[in-house]
Amino acid sequence: MVDTVGDAAPDGESQRQEDDLTHQRRLSLYDGLLEKKPAGQLVAELTASAPSAGTFVLFDRNYLFRFAAALENAGLAGNFPTEEDYRFEHDRDAAKAFVREHYPSLAVAEVHQFSSVSDAKEFLARSEGLWVLKGKADGAPTFIPDVDDPGMAGQQIVQQLAANAPAYEASGFIFEPLIASLVELTPQRMFYDGEPIATTLDIENKPFGSGNVSFQTGCAQDLVFPIAATDRICDIAFPPIVAELARKRRGLFYWDASLLIDRRTRKIHFGEFCSNRPGFNSLFSEIAQCKSAHDYFAAALGKRSPFSLGTIGCSVTLFNPATDREHQGHPPPGVPIDFKKSVEPNLWLWDVMKERDKLVTAGDDANLAVITGSGSSIEAAVAQMYRAVDDFSFVGVYYRPKFDYLSMDYPTSIVNRLNYGLERGLYQLPFKVKVGDLA
Repeated sequence: MVDTVGDAAPDGESQRQEDDLTHQRRLSLYDGLLEKKPAGQLVAELTASAPSAGTFVLFDRNYLFRFAAALENAGLAGNFPTEEDYRFEHDRDAAKAFVREHYPSLAVAEVHQFSSVSDAKEFLARSEGLWVLKGKADGAPTFIPDVDDPGMAGQQIVQQLAANAPAYEASGFIFEPLIASLVELTPQRMFYDGEPIATTLDIENKPFGSGNVSFQTGCAQDLVFPIAATDRICDIAFPPIVAELARKRRGLFYWDASLLIDRRTRKIHFGEFCSNRPGFNSLFSEIAQCKSAHDYFAAALGKRSPFSLGTIGCSVTLFNPATDREHQGHPPPGVPIDFKKSVEPNLWLWDVMKERDKLVTAGDDANLAVITGSGSSIEAAVAQMYRAVDDFSFVGVYYRPKFDYLSMDYPTSIVNRLNYGLERGLYQLPFKVKVGDLA
């Protein structure tokens, strides 16, 4: 566990603040379930002894680069994000400059930078355009207005900024043009010791509500499946510079770039990088396609793809929208979590600890859990996933339902975006599809 959040930021960057309650609840995660140690102590122990052949170090966020750097040359298997990886994701100016230089197929959107909410309000008062708000700090989420009127959309952004001003002003924020008719697709490539081993496509629903309405989450639902390295989308998403970067990295290296396609103009815009870290839910959906987590990492270590063409994985996030009345900004702690044993292979608990032999919430995060499914067709995987959801019990839980996952009634649904990529010839489907389920 990282005890001090300042250890997860580069020198000279504004340090994220953490109050005592948030600190206590974060460090209570997984109490009674896992052996936990301070990150610095674990690094010292791993570097002081000969590495075990069965040890694989996974850094799930690239802001852990200080600890990764300390272990990179310790003879361990794993992924080792660098400060450069962190900056690819968090320094949006540098990322866009990189794209302009190395991604000839991608358009880079106009960007307006701000450090204060008051300056942003003045800009919006003068602007006649539609904008997306993107914060540079982890606690400053992306916000997309849900109206087409520039004045009303601007007011929504102002309200979002006002409600979270310290988070947005901590590291600054940007406005990018809002693409009204958007298709977002995210190809990811995995390398081991510089060799490409697998390519997947991730299509995720980020908004909280069905039909892709309400605020943005890390991920509410996703669909992940392996694709052929020769598919056209790979030429767009993985120009030669990606292989050059991978050759500089030891161990497992993840690279993706979200592609934002404007249906009206067919232009493909750059979204963001998540360099050398697995995606929020996509890792769970990837592992769901393997016999076990062990097999996933063992295949990577053996420089083999963990996947077989013809499988898919999917996930849905279970949210706890309740608020701790005494501590705003947190869900209540100590709420029981229950599920049937059959759910265990599909369940990844997030906000959890063990208390008196019962699983309960830690009260750290509204992301309660992720449930996955897998199969050789979308219908089979989604059916498996929602059967598991039906056997999970938590009072007040919210999740986007099955009919929403399979919907073709709104343009940004997972199935409609999947179809769009097919129609454009960006990739081929390697899995079985029922007749009539995809247009």
